[in-house]
Amino acid sequence: MEISCSSLFLWDYGIDEIADILGQAGIENIEFWAETPEFWQHRHEAQVVEHLDDVISTFFGHCTVHAPILDLNPSSYNEHVRKATIKETFWAIDLSSKLDARVLTIHPGNRTVHRQPTPEDREKFFDYLTFCTEYARERGVVLALENLSPRLQNMCYEPSLMGDVLAKYPDLMMTFDIAHALQTGQDNALDFISELGSRIVNVHVGGVQNGTPHYPGHMARNPGISEILGRLWRSGYINDLTIEIDDKLINPNMSRSDKTSVLIKEKEYLMQALNIK
Repeated sequence: MEISCSSLFLWDYGIDEIADILGQAGIENIEFWAETPEFWQHRHEAQVVEHLDDVISTFFGHCTVHAPILDLNPSSYNEHVRKATIKETFWAIDLSSKLDARVLTIHPGNRTVHRQPTPEDREKFFDYLTFCTEYARERGVVLALENLSPRLQNMCYEPSLMGDVLAKYPDLMMTFDIAHALQTGQDNALDFISELGSRIVNVHVGGVQNGTPHYPGHMARNPGISEILGRLWRSGYINDLTIEIDDKLINPNMSRSDKTSVLIKEKEYLMQALNIK
């Protein structure tokens, strides 16, 4: 397994600084969050995408991409939001193709109100997946659906719920978010691997602190992380372990050196958990 990092942790920086910080921290690969502000505001300018491609190819072994998800929802009651979600995912598929990204991570739908999803909500989500998996296949991009936090309105936060969706879409893979799964418990995380390990092509790794995900693993020290990573390895998983940390949970005013230090410690923690020398 190789260590990657979501650029979401470095939200406040431009792509050049992001690459420099990850390089200083010894991170080999990157998951590029499409809504990184500096890029997002100029994403339709050809030279901006070309520069992103140049930076990624120069500084990283490879990349994955996280599709836009803010303000979007493929199951929204609002048809304009649903259509925008499809349009933005198509754009992310094109971006992933240009960057030769290994994986494009997408999110499941959720019910617009804080209530359990209905069959109608699921059908809207399936419509989204039908359009997007077909387009991804045409563009040669691997789509991976991420398991979300166990909230009432969410879909795909348990192995059985995710399994039902993956069974319906053979081309669709999975991004396994360990922190989201751990919010329910260690057994839930292990069940994702046991039941769906062959479909996992990307992993988000981080800790849970007081029930909140995306805390640095080396600070949360959740028991069972080594067992979860070991189970992944035994399942045949050899791709990225993508560090995903919410900096606001540590200190909303972290400096560049602070963030570099956190990433160095997080990589050391993961290597120890994997027993990598």
